[in-house]
Amino acid sequence: MARDSARQGKEIELKLEFDPADAARIASHPALQAGLVQQDKQRLVSSYFDTPDCALHKAGVYLRVRENGGRSVQTVKAAKSKTELMERDEWEREIAGRNPDLDGIEGTPLKPLLTPKIRSALQPMFETRIRRHIFLVERNGSEIEVAIDRGEIATKTATKPISEVELELKRGEVKELFRLARALAETVPLRLEVKTKAERGYELLQGEDLKIEKAAAIDIRPEMAAGDAFRAVARNCLRQIIANEPAMRAGRAEGLHQMRIGLRRLRACIAVFANILGGEEEEKIKAELKWITRELGPARDLDVFAAEVLEPLRKSHPKDADLARTHRKFQARRKRAYRRAASSVGSDRFRNTVLDLVEWVEVGEWTLAGGKDRQTLRSRAVAEHADEELRRLRKRVKRKGATLRDLSVQQRHKLRIRAKRLRYATEFFAATFPGAERAKLRQESLAALKEMQDALGGLNDLATRHVLIADGLQADGKAVVAANVPATEAALLAKADQAFARFAATKAFWKA
Repeated sequence: MARDSARQGKEIELKLEFDPADAARIASHPALQAGLVQQDKQRLVSSYFDTPDCALHKAGVYLRVRENGGRSVQTVKAAKSKTELMERDEWEREIAGRNPDLDGIEGTPLKPLLTPKIRSALQPMFETRIRRHIFLVERNGSEIEVAIDRGEIATKTATKPISEVELELKRGEVKELFRLARALAETVPLRLEVKTKAERGYELLQGEDLKIEKAAAIDIRPEMAAGDAFRAVARNCLRQIIANEPAMRAGRAEGLHQMRIGLRRLRACIAVFANILGGEEEEKIKAELKWITRELGPARDLDVFAAEVLEPLRKSHPKDADLARTHRKFQARRKRAYRRAASSVGSDRFRNTVLDLVEWVEVGEWTLAGGKDRQTLRSRAVAEHADEELRRLRKRVKRKGATLRDLSVQQRHKLRIRAKRLRYATEFFAATFPGAERAKLRQESLAALKEMQDALGGLNDLATRHVLIADGLQADGKAVVAANVPATEAALLAKADQAFARFAATKAFWKA
């Protein structure tokens, strides 16, 4: 076989999970039955290769050999960024045999990784075994390949089932992917999946089922257009929200916590880029983000109360019968709060909201709203936009923080939100203002903002605890808990004051 170079292409797709029992209902949907060509059924076995220490995976590159009907196709894949939602680069070539042929990888991201040591260490790490039902659909001039996949990911010691439908745009408008996804979702519940089969394979390999995903760094270069920067940040936030949903629904506190952080970061992103957005869609999106944030709030409040108050008290008073009763009572309440949160996240409303969010970020009306003036703002270099937003946010925090001790509970809460928004914006634009001195100032500012935010959050938690204590404890237990709250209001105010002073004294990192 001729050793030609791999052909580069792009995948633009939506990946949606479904209940295995719903496969037939999806396949019989009228939109698929009216396909362009005869339906195709395939059995695919794909082997993923890496070194024992997963060097390719750590570099964000995936090497796959897929067998289908006697043919073997080698694919190198790489996302445009770690948090890319829809678009991935890939390089394909047909090869002879089941092992990688590494002579035709020029121009792929795999090439610079293949040192002699890595070449010699490559081995199959896991495989996917898939029964695929393919449809080719034409909608309003766009061509979409629909693949209904059922099967499993398998390592030497474990397996994990796969049930998903992939909608890949072959030609035409991205909007048609979302229209088709919604049409299918009217038949069965479909949940957007942001992890590839390869990512899930590595999680299974490493024993990281229900993996918690924290916010990833974002590479927003100074010359990037402000509109493109908004998409990059929003995708990053969306990935954090969606990737943590399974852990949150399983009752894991850190999964819920990271999902809420993703929601707050996305809301901050929308605020930071407000002058390039706009339109009725934005208001609907913001309302839905507030709704799901509220739905997750009670469970998080109880997690914090248990971790910071009840658990320390139980350790210091192991034989206290009142505390034992209180703990059981709050455990029952926590379960109810998590059921409420899981029900909301599992609802049609939330699943539709996620699709709406991704569509809005990718091709929403904001991309055309506001006429020439706003188009100019979207097209300008993000460094200019970031400078204005960081300066504005910093000014607001400094103005309110200077009178921190005189603020009411509600005013302190607003200051905390502003500090958090500035902190997130600082993280969003970390790569926009490179250089060692800027990095040092940025870290100093972030550390002070985090300390101030934590202290203000502690003050807010005190108010929340008073409500929880009044509502949930036996009369004899109230005094015990109130006497043992670890951080008093005076101490927290002092901590917030000191952190603010450090923040105010630190030079704005982007001006260095």
